[in-house]
Amino acid sequence: MSTISKPYAKNLHWFVVLAFLATLLPPLTSEAQGVSTKMRTSPYGKMRAPGKTAMRSSPGWIPNPAVNSKDSYLVVDAMSGRELLSDRPDELRHPASLTKLMTLYLAFSALDSGRLSLGDALPVSVTALNASPTKMGMMGGAVNVRDAIMGLVTRSANDAAIVLGEALGGDEESFARQMTQKARQLGMSSTVFRNASGLPDREQVTTARDMAKLAHALLRDFPHYYPVFSVQSYFYKGRTLTNHNAMLQTYAGADGLKTGYTNASGFNLVMSALRDDRRMIGVVMGGDTAFRRDRLMADLMDQGFSTAQAMGMAAWTPTKTPRSARYAAVNFVPGALAPPTTARADQVARAEPATIAPGAPLVASPLRPAAATPLAGFSQGDATSPPTGGWVIQVGSFSDSRAAQSALERATALLPEAIRARIAVALDEVQMAQKTFHRARLTNLSQDEAMSGCKRLEQRKIFCSALQVSAWNTPVGR
Repeated sequence: MSTISKPYAKNLHWFVVLAFLATLLPPLTSEAQGVSTKMRTSPYGKMRAPGKTAMRSSPGWIPNPAVNSKDSYLVVDAMSGRELLSDRPDELRHPASLTKLMTLYLAFSALDSGRLSLGDALPVSVTALNASPTKMGMMGGAVNVRDAIMGLVTRSANDAAIVLGEALGGDEESFARQMTQKARQLGMSSTVFRNASGLPDREQVTTARDMAKLAHALLRDFPHYYPVFSVQSYFYKGRTLTNHNAMLQTYAGADGLKTGYTNASGFNLVMSALRDDRRMIGVVMGGDTAFRRDRLMADLMDQGFSTAQAMGMAAWTPTKTPRSARYAAVNFVPGALAPPTTARADQVARAEPATIAPGAPLVASPLRPAAATPLAGFSQGDATSPPTGGWVIQVGSFSDSRAAQSALERATALLPEAIRARIAVALDEVQMAQKTFHRARLTNLSQDEAMSGCKRLEQRKIFCSALQVSAWNTPVGR
């Protein structure tokens, strides 16, 4: 065997030493936590491949050791509260902008209690101006309550969350304590809030189950405000604030609620959808991308609806508008007149109930013009689409046009003769995700007729909504 030259041997010696030292060094990674090698499964396959890191982090982020991995989900039937599908629903996760659902819950409560009014001008602090994106683009000074709320709903604006938190709590830290206290009252036993926006904080944690409870509480306690979650765009100071929730456009029956994302949380989504009189609430936390999160949610919700139908679960019955309501969802439309602060729920225009299908009021979806359809057995007024400013009674949205027609016939038969003599009926066709929904309305009514007629129908267990037609809820509206 030939002898190795001294220079070569010296170089080989150092190569071996360096290779040995390299095995002692940690891998170069920016992940906040260790590698997760356990396969995650979902209805459509593998959500995360082995070897992919379980927690991403921005520079300076200190991970919470109690938050182990990211992906978790839960689907529940909104009527019964029954869990239909789940994976790790009680493990801690970072909520990201799902936090804003609690900020909105407390803002809605403040509106109904009189602590806030939609037209109130709230000061914009330096903290709000310096908030990390996404933001509304406030320029300082003040912002009114309506704009701040709609900035949260659509743009998921962190500056708006801080403004509302400071207005309701004095400072954001105090408001976060109120948020956590309300979480406990709603049965969210694992949730802790540290800020109003969801910006990264290692101590701000929740679970998929707690988020489902919060979504249900919003549906139950604020049915008159819930339709704002389906607004797809809002204009603020010449800018269009676009809703981040793509499921409103891609999933038939979706009508809210909220997305969320930070490096530490992954892609989160809480949503609700209504199909054929059943309502599901779904939560997905920790998706790798927004697309994969939405695809998982769609598959889970489809399974939830199929399971509920197979089990013969009860239809969704929306909560009636509480007498404490001072506003309705229509009052969040730009230019709408807000009722006086002493107005009772039965003195304001009711919001669309939680039985809306996509394309109902406040949803920016393509609609076919309303077709006024005569019904046999009663006379009717001018059979045209309801004019802006007029009043209607909406009796629901249906996937089957015959079901919509039947609902109109039942409702008409129960109304007083004086109202039946005036009304026309209209069906709007809503195209969504290659499916058609039919919105059933009784038109040509005055405000008193719509309110009294809907009240009479609800006494007969036909749930309805008396609405003043605006540019946002006509077939040609945005």
